[in-house]
Amino acid sequence: MKKDLLILQKRLGIILGAFWLIVALALLIGSFFPDWVSHYYSFGLFQSIGKGLRTVSMVSASAIGEYVYLLIVIILIIKLIQYLYKFKNEFNKPNLLPFLIRTVKKLGMLLVKLYVVFMLLWGLNYQKASPASSFQLKVDTTYTEAQLDQLSLTLMEELNSTRLIVPDSAIVKCTIEQVFAHTITEFETIQSSYPFLQLEKPSLKQAKFPSWGDYIGYMAFYHPITGEAIIRGDVPILTLPFTSCHELAHQMGYASEAEANFIAFVVASESKDPILKYSMLLQLFTYCQSEQLGLIAKRGSFQDWEKLASRNKQLLNFKVIQDRKYIREFFAKRQHLLIPASASMYNQFLQWNKQAKGINSYNDVLLWAIAYKNRNK
Repeated sequence: MKKDLLILQKRLGIILGAFWLIVALALLIGSFFPDWVSHYYSFGLFQSIGKGLRTVSMVSASAIGEYVYLLIVIILIIKLIQYLYKFKNEFNKPNLLPFLIRTVKKLGMLLVKLYVVFMLLWGLNYQKASPASSFQLKVDTTYTEAQLDQLSLTLMEELNSTRLIVPDSAIVKCTIEQVFAHTITEFETIQSSYPFLQLEKPSLKQAKFPSWGDYIGYMAFYHPITGEAIIRGDVPILTLPFTSCHELAHQMGYASEAEANFIAFVVASESKDPILKYSMLLQLFTYCQSEQLGLIAKRGSFQDWEKLASRNKQLLNFKVIQDRKYIREFFAKRQHLLIPASASMYNQFLQWNKQAKGINSYNDVLLWAIAYKNRNK
């Protein structure tokens, strides 16, 4: 009886293992068909999964995603200690090789399962078709210095005019709760112009452990297990409206950082909320100036680099300069806390998921912004 049970258990293990491998292979093959991913997953299955996860996680007003990650880390540490203990016991025994083979098989199957779960909960969104057709845009793959300069001048003009209608008192009184409420309202409003930008049960929550971001290097993140968008509340308030829009774009299924930035850009551009628009303009100008100065640096012209930086400083309103300085200094003071390996790992993660520029993929929103502004001329 015991022998029959062992045989049955073994056969069941083989069947389950084959099932996981077949699903993983199907997901891998499906990822090569972006339109299929967009239609059936990003705007289909993922919407139901995300809504279901948020329905559960919204039972708590607090973000629970950080606790989930903490629990995962604790479990991994315990499992590693257990394995090292077993390895020590088997090290000088004849059955060491079979033990290692079993370990490799278990690890391989674990990776297959993680791949399947990750792809179903979130990862397939990286393979979806570009939203360019939905917005009727033709997005180029590169930009010229002239295009960046024109965009930079436009952004500076908009920064100055928007800052004039944003009183200092409004910035001082603005809270993260207000930002979250306004962001959700703006996403509900944008649906009248772009019906495909629909999001049921949006979830923005404040991070319980914001200081983790100083070490790992984030302002906010989308949690694929809980469906939450978790935002640091200790960062300068003017960074939060654009960041919140970016994270809600992730909840919609826009996994690409450039595309999530673009959705946030569109929402802010169409908004009548000056603080949201100003937050977007600050971030976009930072991307634009950084890219423009980078192109000049590549051709080795320090004189042109210095001339551009000086010109931009002269064109910007004093209050805009002060706002940018405050944000820059806030992150500069914490830069030494960043764990170098975390940035490298995230960079590699983005590259694995079709974002060739890695962390610099965020700047690709400029290509989208140029196309959007050209369409609206």
